[in-house]
Amino acid sequence: MQSPFAGRPDRKPEKISMSSSQTQIATLHEARHANWAARPHRKAAGCSRLAYRIAGISLEMTAGDGLQMVLEPSLRAFAMVRAAGEQCDVQVNVSMVDELRVPAGEPLFDSGGLWRLFAEAGGYRLNFLRPFAGETPYKTAWFDGDFSRGELALSRKFFDPAEAMYPMEYPLDEVLMIHHLASGKGLEVHALGLVDEAGRGHLFLGHSGAGKSTSARLWQKQKGVRILSDDRIILRRSGGQVWMHGTPWHGDAGIASPDSALLTHVYVLEQWPTNELVPMPRSLATAEIFARSFVPRHCGEALGFVLQFIEQVCEEVPCDTFRFVPNESALEAIRHARD
Repeated sequence: MQSPFAGRPDRKPEKISMSSSQTQIATLHEARHANWAARPHRKAAGCSRLAYRIAGISLEMTAGDGLQMVLEPSLRAFAMVRAAGEQCDVQVNVSMVDELRVPAGEPLFDSGGLWRLFAEAGGYRLNFLRPFAGETPYKTAWFDGDFSRGELALSRKFFDPAEAMYPMEYPLDEVLMIHHLASGKGLEVHALGLVDEAGRGHLFLGHSGAGKSTSARLWQKQKGVRILSDDRIILRRSGGQVWMHGTPWHGDAGIASPDSALLTHVYVLEQWPTNELVPMPRSLATAEIFARSFVPRHCGEALGFVLQFIEQVCEEVPCDTFRFVPNESALEAIRHARD
């Protein structure tokens, strides 16, 4: 999966193709839009309130206007039942409107793809727009300063209210989590996270193509190994220690777990002719982890928190460069080094 900040639409919303081909997006959307009136009306199979929990952070969506919602398959393992009187960490109200406008002014951040971020009314507005001339936004969301309360509006031009939908489809759900974490709660990194047979938590950091999914498939064959995610891991502190958590935003191996584990070692992946572990000094480890983190770079306060968080991780957890051969010999190299 590509970075949500890169703007490549890896998953498709209910009415908008998330193919990397812009022509395919337009063709598919136009065909669906033209057939709305011809389709028989059917009751949406969903509910008006949904909640899930990722890395101990709970999010609740409440829909109005008779909208019905469903979770995407990768999120179903993260679904939660909200207890009576329980208030979720993040609350989002969902509605549908006739048409949306492009916000005035310059964006704080432009993903170069589907979304832009604007400062608005003491908070932030995420605006989602296909990259075609004359387009109007298909969705927009306003959030408060720490991304804990939000209002999400969907355009009827792009979404059929008769069909159940997941209104927070990628990249919105991940972008929201990244910004909420940066308010002082943790950090999402581009990494494979797993727990080995001895219960040790390993974090393998790498950009796309570094070998995370390949490594995940190798480890997945090993008895007693639990994989949290093959592409996205959230790091948070609890009880004075650093914990890693699985997320629904998986990579090519398609592995996404709601489990968590104590982090005992960090590795930066580098494919190599032989297997070798090279200890990193703290300053280098901080830079390498930061380069593989998802950070709201438009916000100085968020950047400050993230850097301090990474520095603490590097003080407490051993960090190595793992030069490796992408086969089972790499697993033995890790086991030998840790035993």
